[in-house]
Amino acid sequence: MRTSMLRRLLLPALVAATVLGGCSTPGPSLVGSDRAAVQSRYGAPAYRTPLAGGGERLFYPVGSLQQEVWAVDIEANGRVTQVRQVHTAENFARVRVGVDTDADILREFGRPRVTQPYSMADQVGWMYPYLENGFLNSEMVIFFDRQGVVRRTENGPDPRFLNDGNRR
Repeated sequence: MRTSMLRRLLLPALVAATVLGGCSTPGPSLVGSDRAAVQSRYGAPAYRTPLAGGGERLFYPVGSLQQEVWAVDIEANGRVTQVRQVHTAENFARVRVGVDTDADILREFGRPRVTQPYSMADQVGWMYPYLENGFLNSEMVIFFDRQGVVRRTENGPDPRFLNDGNRR
């Protein structure tokens, strides 16, 4: 009896939150729009980076956890050519160890949530949170050497969700 009452009270709230949350997420419908339309609807991006040919990529994190980050690609003529969620396992799997640099990673994923030096390994790790398989609170760490070249990647649970949540 008590469980069914909770379901009746919580289900509409969850549905409403999901629907309303979807309204503020950039998506493929922006393709063809101009820069002004994107920024009037979503505001200033959290980060922007230049693209080849004079275009640029705008990054829009959704929510405070930074698990979902949308990249909006704009050509030199000011038109949106692509919109995609970049913090995904599929995208992280494309990181090339020994080839990609910190500039490549910034261009693909935006700024990391946290950077952490690892002095014993003479590397720095950039932490990118994401939802693995749509529900696991995970974090991808991309490690760079002193020259800014990717040396390794590691995936694991997001420490913010472990124990008491007071990590990083």
